[in-house]
Amino acid sequence: MRGSAESREYEYIKLLSFLITSARGLVDEPQLYGPLRLIDAAARLISLMRSEGMDVSKLERLEKMIEENEDLVMIDKGKFIEFLDELVLELTSIIKEL
Repeated sequence: MRGSAESREYEYIKLLSFLITSARGLVDEPQLYGPLRLIDAAARLISLMRSEGMDVSKLERLEKMIEENEDLVMIDKGKFIEFLDELVLELTSIIKEL
């Protein structure tokens, strides 16, 4: 996506649209959908950063963790919450390395 300004703008608007429509949708959705939507947005942001040509190698583990565990919200609430805790710890270790 390192192409035109219009294509970059479109990708940012897609992410913004996801965030705003998620905010509205969450009014009527189950409580755990909020965290699910936020980690989905995090994965989308990592993807957007990659498409901008940024080095996201430090973030790939987060992206993989999200991909492998986001469905837990539908299967096991406790395990989903544990996954969120693990995600926070992983992000903390990444930040410490900066």
